[in-house]
Amino acid sequence: MRKHPFEPGKLVAGLVMLGVALAYALDAAGEWDVRPLVLLPSAAFGLCLAGVVSALTHGLRRRRTAGGETP
Repeated sequence: MRKHPFEPGKLVAGLVMLGVALAYALDAAGEWDVRPLVLLPSAAFGLCLAGVVSALTHGLRRRRTAGGETP
């Protein structure tokens, strides 16, 4: 029995934030030289992508339930 539906937008947001945190950690350890002006826009783009994925998922689920199918 599933308690929560799968949310791909949250998965995308989590992966983006893990990637940004990993890049900052590697920069702090001196293993990789990362400019903040590159990571901050990429984090913003990733979160916008997560929003688009969430909106598409919501629209598809809403359309499916309006068609008479149960989620």
